[in-house]
Amino acid sequence: MDKRTTTEQAFIRNDQYNFIARQVSHIINAHATVNHKDTLDGVKLHALSKVEEKLPDLTEAQLHLLEDLLEIEDEKEAEAFLVKLREYVIPFRRVSKKTVEKLFPKAKKLQLPDLEKLDFQKISYIGWFDTRAQKQHLIVEYQGKLKGISGVFDNSGTQGICTLCNRLEEVGLFVTRVRSGKETYVNRGNYICKDSQTCNEKLTDLGRVEVFLDHLFS
Repeated sequence: MDKRTTTEQAFIRNDQYNFIARQVSHIINAHATVNHKDTLDGVKLHALSKVEEKLPDLTEAQLHLLEDLLEIEDEKEAEAFLVKLREYVIPFRRVSKKTVEKLFPKAKKLQLPDLEKLDFQKISYIGWFDTRAQKQHLIVEYQGKLKGISGVFDNSGTQGICTLCNRLEEVGLFVTRVRSGKETYVNRGNYICKDSQTCNEKLTDLGRVEVFLDHLFS
């Protein structure tokens, strides 16, 4: 029997899963610092409320699944909840070597990411640094389509707030050249995580990625 029969299908994006995991972390921290049951119950209810705000169109079965976080008492139960929840994460659109090459038609001797090692359920975008070209490549979903973006990237690494995940990480300035008219181009970009995998693990709001892309292409 399919493990997802109670919820019918995957319904959580990677960023939403990360957001839920952060709420679970708040619950565990509360259990470590608070002894009052009513206070703990309040923390759990607040966490569930924030999750419901993040996923406003839940079915009854999906909500029932998420309500299990109200029963979390320790790290073991938290881990079990998150492992079970991972089954319902919508994977990022799978890409092949041929697809990647089509997304970057102007790139010469494109250094490809290790697609075999990618867990598509744990990413909101694909990013890697091309040591040959000294460029950062991103594969994103924008306006319903996959899009490849290459940019100059300061790979030295400095501590800063990433535009995408909004966390303090080792970041670099990503700058790409985009068309601003029929025959004119402009450089646009912002600071993003040096390590795209870390960024994907901490990204809790896909809207930030959309804002970043709107800035590049508007």
